[in-house]
Amino acid sequence: MATAKQQHNRKKFTKEYKVKEIQKNLTQKARLKKEYLKALKEEGYSVPEKNHNGKSKDEIRKLKVGLREKGQKKLDEKKEIKKERKKEQREDAEARRRKELEDIKQVKIKMDERERRKKRLSKKTRTGQPRMGPKIDDLLSKIKEDDTYTR
Repeated sequence: MATAKQQHNRKKFTKEYKVKEIQKNLTQKARLKKEYLKALKEEGYSVPEKNHNGKSKDEIRKLKVGLREKGQKKLDEKKEIKKERKKEQREDAEARRRKELEDIKQVKIKMDERERRKKRLSKKTRTGQPRMGPKIDDLLSKIKEDDTYTR
């Protein structure tokens, strides 16, 4: 069973609670400002007017349009960069795939060669003795392939 404090904390850290708190604060500030301006008016002071920083609506609209276009350009650049990255990743994946296929092919060739060599070397005479001819031929071919002996 949760205590009252725990239940309050569960409610306190939800999105809905935070939204409600922000709205409550905004309405409270607006009400306070309205009461302040009303009190100023009743006491005979001049009420400050809203200031638009000296810019007309057209200027503000032009600024907004300019910022929107600038944002669109940045967005287009980001999309282009993302496209390039995807293309590079695709090419890298394709290269890796080709390399893996080539490696598999090389391994298969090596295994086939080893199998043939094993068959040649495992031949025996009628009496069960190993044949020396293929073994000597194998050693000779190894010597010919080796760089240390062929200078």
